[in-house]
Parts: sequence; C-alpha cells; structure tokens
Amino acid sequence: MATATSAPPASIGKYRIERELGRGASGIVYLGLDGFRGRKVAIKQTHAHLLREPQQAQRYRKLLRNEAALSGRLRHPNIVRLLDADEEALPPYLVLEYVDGRPLSAFSTPDTLLPVPQVLDIAFKCCNALEYACREGLVHRDIKPANLMLTQASELKLTDFGAALSLRSDATQLSGLVGSPSYMSPEQVREQDLTHHSDMFSLGVVVYELLTGRRPFEGDTDFATLYKISHDAPTPPSLLRASLPEAVDAVLLRALAKQPEERFATWDEFAQALLSVHRGLPRQKSQDTEAERFARLRALPFFADFHDVALWELMRLGHWRRLEQGTVLMRENTPGDSFCILIEGQVAVSRQGWHLSTLGPGVTLGEMTYLRPEDRRRTATAVAETEVLVLKVRNPALRGASEDLQSRFDKAFIKLLVGRLIATNEQVAEWEQGLSAPE
Repeated sequence: MATATSAPPASIGKYRIERELGRGASGIVYLGLDGFRGRKVAIKQTHAHLLREPQQAQRYRKLLRNEAALSGRLRHPNIVRLLDADEEALPPYLVLEYVDGRPLSAFSTPDTLLPVPQVLDIAFKCCNALEYACREGLVHRDIKPANLMLTQASELKLTDFGAALSLRSDATQLSGLVGSPSYMSPEQVREQDLTHHSDMFSLGVVVYELLTGRRPFEGDTDFATLYKISHDAPTPPSLLRASLPEAVDAVLLRALAKQPEERFATWDEFAQALLSVHRGLPRQKSQDTEAERFARLRALPFFADFHDVALWELMRLGHWRRLEQGTVLMRENTPGDSFCILIEGQVAVSRQGWHLSTLGPGVTLGEMTYLRPEDRRRTATAVAETEVLVLKVRNPALRGASEDLQSRFDKAFIKLLVGRLIATNEQVAEWEQGLSAPE
C-alpha cells in the first residue's frame, strides 16, 4: 500500500508511473505513460487497505465497476474520457484521459475566486455536459468542485462517475446515502428517487460557492448540514458579494429550490438563464465568452443538424473576428484557403462589379474553395455592409477535424448550395416570364 511518504509504484499494468497527482478517501491518482500510444494518462487506483474487509472491498469494487460501465460510453468534450480499466487487478484501477489542470475546489475560497464571467462560463459548460449525461440516462450524484477540473487552457472537464445512477439499467447499483453531504440535494438526503434535478441542485451549490467563497448550506457536522439542506433557505449570493448582479440571485435560488419541480425544467433552461445573466454583465463586445459564442452558433439554422460535441469542436477550430463596416472579407479571382460563417451583420456579395445579393446571419462565404480544393480562386467579392461578426475556418483545419464534423459540414454545404440553386432557378424563371409576357 502506498502511503503519503512512499514512492509510487514503477508501473501499474502496462502503464509506467511518473508521479502521484493526488489522493482521496477511496484512492490515489497517478500520472502514467501509455508507451504504446505515447500519451500521458491518469490512473485512478483504489487504496489497497480498503479491500481487506470483504464487505467493504465489494463496495469499492462496485464503485469502480460502476464508473467503468457508465463512463465508458460517454463522449463529450467537457467529460473526462475513460480509456481503460482492470477491475480484477489488486488493487483495481481505471485509466482516464489526463487533464492538465486543477479542480475547481482550488477556486472556492474568498481569496481564490475566479472572475464572475468565467464562473458563469464554467457553469454553462457544466450544464452542457450534464445535459448530455442526462440524455444518456445518467444522474451523476456527486457534483462538487473536486470533480470538476479546469485545464490550463480554461476548459472544463467533469469527472468521477463512480457514484452515478443509471436510470436505464436493471443492474444493482449503489444505494443509500450516496454523494458528498455539502452538495447533496434534499431528495438525496431523503433517499428518494432521483432525476437530473438532483444534479441541478448540486451544481447550484457549486456555482454559489465559486461566486461567494461559501457554501449555501454549512453546519458544524454533516448531520447539521443535511438538516440545513432540507429546511433552510440559502442567503442570496449578492448579499455575500456586493458586485454580483441581483439576476444571479434569481437563477441560483431557483436551482436551489427544495422541491425538484420548482427548479429549472431542463438543463438547457438553466444554461440559458446563466447566459442571460452573463450578457447583462458590463463588458465590451470583444469579450464574448465561449458560452455566449456557443449559444450564437446553436441559434443559427445552419447548425441545426450539428450536435453539441460537433459545435464545441468547431469552437476550437475556428477564429472569431469582429470586422468594421466596409471590410473586404474576400475578393474575387484571388486565392483563398478558408471560409467564413456570418454570425452577425450583413455582407454584400458582388461579381465583376455587379451586386448579386445581401446576406445575413447563418450563411457561409467562400465555401467553394473547400468543396473544390483543386481551384482555390474566389468566385465573388464579399464586403461588410455593417459591422459583422464572423467565424473563420481554414480549410486544412476542417479537413483535419473529426469525420463527424466534416460530414456535417458536407451535408450543410450541400443543403445550402441546393437552396441557392433553387433560388437562382426561380429568379431565372421570373426573368424569362417577364421577357415572354405580352406588352
């Protein structure tokens, strides 16, 4: 058994161990190296001493088996991916995607708080990840700062599905009081049937703590804390941090409602409420966050058939540019190796000096250089008629993206081109009808 002062093992299974990353009540997490794939991994190994007593060993193996079975099927950019597992090893272990970052518990005291916009951005991403888990039939049951990782690049990663409840599985699962007392929902405390509303309450506690440096329900003992969760109303967070807008109070107090049906009906509703608060914060246009940009993309009909994972991939793939009126986005007969998605504003398209059309949000510009890589010449000129916000995507970047994202763009481009062809044919028909009409 490794102790706080003992050296880590040289290897676990086929993975070479480099150093310890952290430890908790149930196990130790090591930084390992997958020599075959040449990548770093996180190895979560159960404490050996927890396996000595048979009944206790059964519970901890069940935790690990539960996490392996449930997280193994999850594929979301804001959820840590399970790569491998060995339930029969002594001690058993999981191999997870390595996240170079820190848990949100590092930013939950008054002297370590993150900026309000960043917290709201994190909360939005949590809603996104938990909505995905909900669609997979899962209730996490242990949402807390320690299980939410913030990477060096400020990405959010949800981890530890060991206590998760599958609403679609007939298998025996962990029962009783499961979770961390300070973050439990009232229905968890009462050991009632759980839905996504339970995780919503827990996330409300986390966001409250990240904004104020205090938890909404804190007692001297776990029992006192559980009593407060069930009976006490939380202090409005704006009273604990004067710079918080009152709109934060309304959102968090609703998420922390005692009755599940009084909380937000869906994760999307919770996410949109957070986004609305975010938009109300004083800032300049150039300070749009990923959460707001994601919402802008999701609102465009062009992306109707793109699932959330594809949109988040696109978010990292493209470059956002806000351009002044009169800016030339692309010029005909010049080489190009990118296309733009118009998010805001209007663009005039012309060819050989003739005005062809005026385009609004939700269209692409310059996609022909992607569809016809053998001919990179622009076929038209595009000029911003107003201030515009565009997402510029380089063709090589999209070709190097996931097959899923490429496929969705191919379908969207074809749909767009068919629509333009139909519109052109209708215009030609009207023109011909005008020529043939008797004077």
